[in-house]
Amino acid sequence: MRTWLEIDFSKMKKNLDVVKGVLPEGCELIAVVKANAYGHGFVKTAEKLAEFGVKRFAVACISEAMELREAKVPGSVLVLGSTEPADAAKAAENDITLACVGADHFEALRKAAEAYKKELGESAKPLNIHVAVNTGMNRIGFDCKTEEQMDRIAAAYRAANGDPDSPVRITGIFSHFSSADDTSEGADPYTKLQLSRYEAVLAHLNKLGIDPGLRHISNSGGIGKYPQARFDVVRCGALIYGYNTAMDAKLPVEPAMEWKTSVTVIRTIDKGDAVSYSRKFVADGPRVIATLGIGYADGLSRALSNKGYVLINGCKAPMVGNICMDQMMVDITEIQLQAEEAAGADAGKCLNSKECGCSGAIRPVKVGDEAIIIGRSGDLVITADDVAEIQGSCMHEVLSTIGRRVDRIYK
Repeated sequence: MRTWLEIDFSKMKKNLDVVKGVLPEGCELIAVVKANAYGHGFVKTAEKLAEFGVKRFAVACISEAMELREAKVPGSVLVLGSTEPADAAKAAENDITLACVGADHFEALRKAAEAYKKELGESAKPLNIHVAVNTGMNRIGFDCKTEEQMDRIAAAYRAANGDPDSPVRITGIFSHFSSADDTSEGADPYTKLQLSRYEAVLAHLNKLGIDPGLRHISNSGGIGKYPQARFDVVRCGALIYGYNTAMDAKLPVEPAMEWKTSVTVIRTIDKGDAVSYSRKFVADGPRVIATLGIGYADGLSRALSNKGYVLINGCKAPMVGNICMDQMMVDITEIQLQAEEAAGADAGKCLNSKECGCSGAIRPVKVGDEAIIIGRSGDLVITADDVAEIQGSCMHEVLSTIGRRVDRIYK
């Protein structure tokens, strides 16, 4: 294999148990499996989570929802993003719940569901929707700052649930924290403002005698940090896969994935020799370069070029030159030097001029050796958070952009 993931479901189960352990009695968990289950493998991960007792899943789009249904993964499925009205019949027929992102969207979904009902008659199933409320993310959802805006939400409930023959049923209401995982100044007050707006909508509906259905606003960042925001269910993605997003309210979870590749070629280059496209790395002296079987088409960001590193034989090997579509190069000079001098007085001492922090790898790198993109090698660990920091992104992007051609090995 060129490059592969090793995914440990036992760790995922422990992470799931950690999250369940902080939830109050009666509060359930929606497992967020969008974006190929954050790179872990969509159907396989959902199937295993269902075995672990998860009964609710959330995805980004109707195609992901249909993939779960076609795989016969048990449990409810909620589409978190906006869905075209043309897919309303597909959703109703397959018991897929859609997010309703505004008044116009509600009317379009209602009309599409009505047409579906007329076509199928008594056999038509109702279209279930969750109302999305814009409390401050300003992405999707009904606005809710004024009573007039909250009345529009109530009107949708009455239109859907007040008529027993309605082709649409509102079964829940949700919002999304923008900054629950943020520690910068102003983030906590803004999160609490979002929560207060959401609670105001719930209070408004209650005053009008309207049952809101399933209530949810908390994501992985909010689960440990804002216990008052747990309501009926929480949406959990990153924590299940072993990553805290709220660093000031960490839960004891552990990454369930390691990402590996292998050394395919080793060569020594001379001073003045360039590596990879556009000559972005030019050797200042003799260097030992290893080629690895992974590139940006596998999901490894090109932004890591000349900045990132991999782990080989318990040491850091810096990336050199531009990352290619299917391959990349790293500098293993210091690792090879360390191996050569291991029998001398400095045996066991790291000779890496980059101060890599390893415990003193003594084995030279050979063709076929593993290189760790995410995971452990000896005493060193590199996480998706580490990779994200180097490339100027977030852990979610690092994981969710891992390509489908990367083999996945499940334990």
